[in-house]
Amino acid sequence: MKILICNERFLFRFGADRVLIIIGKGLKDLGHTVSIMANKYDKNVVESFASQIIETPTLIDNYLNLNEYTVEWLEQNWNKHYNENNKPDIVLIGGWPFFSAINFFKKLGIKTIFMDCGAVPIEGFSGGAKDVQKKLRRLRKEFLPEVSFIIGISEFVVNSQSRIDVENKVPTKTILLAADHMEMTVWDSSSLKLSNSPRYETNLLKPLQVEGKKIILNLGRWEPNCYKNSEASFEVMRQIMKSFPNCVLLILANSSDVEIPDDLKKSILPIGFPDDKELQKIMEEADLGISFSLWEGFNLPIAEMQNLGRSVLAFNIGAHPEVIVHPWYLCKNNNEMADKACDILSGRELDTSTKRESFENFRSHFKWERVIREYNVILEELISQNDKHLKEKISLIIDVTNAAKDPANSGVIRVTRRISREFQNFLDPIFVIWNPQENCYAFPTKKEFQTLGQFNGPLLSNKNTLSPEDHRIALDDYLAHLNDNSTRWLLFTETIDESYGRVVRRYARDHSINLAAIFYDAIPLLSPEFCKDQAIKNNHASYMTGLAECDIVIPISNFSSSCLDTFWKDHNIKGSHLSPNLLPGEFGGFARTQKIQESMSNKVNILCVSTLEPRKNHKKLIDACLKMQEKHPELNWTLTLVGNRYAGAFDIADYVQNISEQNSRIKWLGVVDDATLHQLYDEATFTVYPSIIEGFGMPILESIWHGKPCICYQKGVMSELAAEGGCLTTDVLNESELCDDIYRLATDKELLLKLSNEAITREIKTWDDYTLNFISILQSHNPIIKVARSQNQNTALCNNQNWEDIIYPDCLCKNWQMNHSERLALTAILSRLKPLCSIEVGNSKGGSLSLISQYSKMVFSLDIDPSIPGTLNYFKNVNFLIAPSSVTLPVLLQELDAENIPVEFILINVDHSAESIKRDIDCLLSYIPKKPLFVALHDSFNPECRRGMIEANWDKSPYVHWVDIDFVPGRLIEDGGTTSHGKMWGGLALAYFKPQIRSCKLAINQTAKEMYERTLQHVA
Repeated sequence: MKILICNERFLFRFGADRVLIIIGKGLKDLGHTVSIMANKYDKNVVESFASQIIETPTLIDNYLNLNEYTVEWLEQNWNKHYNENNKPDIVLIGGWPFFSAINFFKKLGIKTIFMDCGAVPIEGFSGGAKDVQKKLRRLRKEFLPEVSFIIGISEFVVNSQSRIDVENKVPTKTILLAADHMEMTVWDSSSLKLSNSPRYETNLLKPLQVEGKKIILNLGRWEPNCYKNSEASFEVMRQIMKSFPNCVLLILANSSDVEIPDDLKKSILPIGFPDDKELQKIMEEADLGISFSLWEGFNLPIAEMQNLGRSVLAFNIGAHPEVIVHPWYLCKNNNEMADKACDILSGRELDTSTKRESFENFRSHFKWERVIREYNVILEELISQNDKHLKEKISLIIDVTNAAKDPANSGVIRVTRRISREFQNFLDPIFVIWNPQENCYAFPTKKEFQTLGQFNGPLLSNKNTLSPEDHRIALDDYLAHLNDNSTRWLLFTETIDESYGRVVRRYARDHSINLAAIFYDAIPLLSPEFCKDQAIKNNHASYMTGLAECDIVIPISNFSSSCLDTFWKDHNIKGSHLSPNLLPGEFGGFARTQKIQESMSNKVNILCVSTLEPRKNHKKLIDACLKMQEKHPELNWTLTLVGNRYAGAFDIADYVQNISEQNSRIKWLGVVDDATLHQLYDEATFTVYPSIIEGFGMPILESIWHGKPCICYQKGVMSELAAEGGCLTTDVLNESELCDDIYRLATDKELLLKLSNEAITREIKTWDDYTLNFISILQSHNPIIKVARSQNQNTALCNNQNWEDIIYPDCLCKNWQMNHSERLALTAILSRLKPLCSIEVGNSKGGSLSLISQYSKMVFSLDIDPSIPGTLNYFKNVNFLIAPSSVTLPVLLQELDAENIPVEFILINVDHSAESIKRDIDCLLSYIPKKPLFVALHDSFNPECRRGMIEANWDKSPYVHWVDIDFVPGRLIEDGGTTSHGKMWGGLALAYFKPQIRSCKLAINQTAKEMYERTLQHVA
């Protein structure tokens, strides 16, 4: 790919310039051709990665119009540098003065990406500098809507500027920058030839340390009277010096450019502009780093110093919360900053364990390898934008119920985490967990998302999709505020427990969300002896049956696809569409091993990566190794096992642990992070994957990814994976044969070399390939939202399943005192309304209550029969109030109103006198709804009901409109012979109360149970 990077400068001392240089160098290392276009640049640095350097002229006397001058120059000189055959495929723009050039590139048919570092605050600027900043803001709004893609350097920049400037009309993504560039030594002073900067005195630190001074480093450029807020250092230093008079603040500036107060001249020392090596030495030796900035789109110096494990303080502003290693290091004001600085200098900060963990997490994520990879993915996507997977926008919701709670990283959870992260490169997926208390999806908490994000899991890109610790935010509430026309998909990446799977699928249908599921294997059915967990074994057939209700199922291998298809056919189930998408072999975002690593040691390191469950066959592997030890005592070998315990098979873990304690050659490490596992693969001579049956067998390909041969089973999907090379297949059930083949590979150097060559040369699917194919599968499928379908409609009808169970699933249909037309009308109302709170007055044998409870979050049932709560206590979201409605209804409405909980639906079952009906209606007419309120009366044709409605002057109310849904005067309604004449009169009157308050901030801080208890107290 040919990439042109445009920016005003490529100078090492400016943060945005550094970022573009590092990105350019990284893209070049990936094999792309990179050129730059700029007014100023450090030539020696840029020449290290740019194949072409185009210097655009500057306007010394008219800088304000440099943007327009640049595009004019481009129009006149473009053909001198490029033609149609060698023009760039894509342009990466850093900002000024290339805003107007965006349309120029667009006319040439060249895709553009804008790296958004944000527009800095204007306060403190004056004259020409202020004019330029104001113009820059205008240019952003004018030209950014024309770019192909925007990459913000932080969520703060993306949310506060990027999306606002383009009105959400341009694809936008956050890619947090990294911090490990100091280790790259890109900016060595010996090659920079910095004539305008004084040489930094490399021996400055030692005298200060000899004098016992505490050294504080001011991070970032020295720029007073603007957002950099450099002058705040004076006040903070004075406060620090009260406790530590012998401390100094080093600032990155020339002494001639800084006016330091007399009382601080010995304490604030300008040190010029050190190169990377020198600055890294200062950061390593300094006791503390401080950033006084009041606005930062990222703040690279903070990241640089934290990467070295040094403490840094910053204000709780801008992107600092995204970059700082721990919230403790964020400060509200100068006073708190001075106090925390003294704490750090005194050795009082975070406890050692928390601090170590915070810095380790920071360093593991803030790597340029990640940034370059994420940029590369977007670049390649834009080039292939004509591919069908980008033609249709997809809105993806991923069920991560288990992965957000499981701290381990077993196979299915590993796939969930990794694919969730990969989808973020192309879409903006929403991650949800099932909330069984409310029968709905909700957002994970911050702690749950942190668990999900482990082991290369997804990054938090939108804090609005987190639930606070004290309550759950429902997905419904979030989707209600989205205004898009995308196709919504709910993706099951995990094996669903059918105890809630059926409810989840109905939830998706009710919300017009299509269903997709990844299918792993049928092992609990094919080989139940290997499944020790009885719950998993009992669930699996129901789970595979339930998959038939999805719009599409995506098995992880052809073998798994065949197993599911066979199961459906054997059980006379009309299955959904199957589209296999084989899992990738790419490991954890680490680069693939390109050459064979020759070991100088005679030691043979054997690695096995697998959860400790029966079918993984660990005992046979260990027994084979022990037999090898007995037969070949001269062989120097080790066996390292990586994998978590398995519920229901702890005996295997106990066995492995006992063996590892007895034999120093065998080590069990349990769960390790991806960086550790990557290192273990690198150090391995080869791997063994002794599993007997799999849906896929990812560790086989991960071993190949690292260029390490793998010994695996000669049957099933393992043999399919081995067929393309790099593997030695054997009978893993035969201890002697497995022993011989392990010894053979350990001692036959020619065989090891042959298989290693096959490993590094065979094609392996990447996570990008897998994810793009996955998106393509979803987009090529044209699902029809299923309105009502049981496990399988055709099969159900063939088996004479009651048709009422199909239309009203999970409802009590027996003795339901409504006509079918009334039931359908009620179902239609509720399915569209989906009330937060509903009330049923009188009980109709539980039929209507069972329907209302499915569509409402909370329900109150009012009746005088004390036996009803015991009879219908399985409705978990229903609260029963046993007293006359004339008492309970007004009190309940009052209590709900006090808690700002809007009542949206009320059903009054007419089985009492006109007077009681009039009282209920009068109560409702006096109630002022906060949201539109729908009230249904059944049976509205009953003479008592009609008289009560007329006496209440319902039709005269200015707040209410009502209509008979199911009653046509003079017409009989068919109802299958429920009377001696085969006919029955019926009616359902619907009232619509207009809300008198147009908006209401919901503050639901009381549970339905608490409402119920308080209402009971009032009634008593």
